[in-house]
Amino acid sequence: MIQGKIQKTWTTRDLKSLKFREGDPSKTFSKKKIVQSTGTFICNDLPKKFLAIAKKFKLEESVVAVQKMEVGQVLPWHKDGYITFIKNKQVKNKKNIVRIIVFLDASLPGHQLWIGDRLCTGDAGTYFGWNYDTEHMAANLGKQDRYTLQITGVKKD
Repeated sequence: MIQGKIQKTWTTRDLKSLKFREGDPSKTFSKKKIVQSTGTFICNDLPKKFLAIAKKFKLEESVVAVQKMEVGQVLPWHKDGYITFIKNKQVKNKKNIVRIIVFLDASLPGHQLWIGDRLCTGDAGTYFGWNYDTEHMAANLGKQDRYTLQITGVKKD
């Protein structure tokens, strides 16, 4: 597992000003038919301050998004397939794909990120990551929206 902490360079106002669209989990979970909507909202049109964070991880072909998970939403246990990422970025070895999640707010009671058997929590700027084919889940069983920065990229050889 990858973990650490970066300095917070964003404000709550930065998060509130983002324009989110609803994520579409149907492609990921169509076989399981677990959820109709995760209540996860994604913003890909990000200010430079969020894109600069991704550069700190020195991944190639990075794709960056801010996710907002509303109260009561659960993204069940799964392994990401990265199908669109692999196709768009022409990834030759999917085992080199890395996903990083940066907490944009401090973890609050009910905000969950599990990677394998580990519950991951921390202050704003704390990050966790995993390599391709790692089982994980996220949930917002708290009282406030949960904001994270998601970075997907390829490890440099």
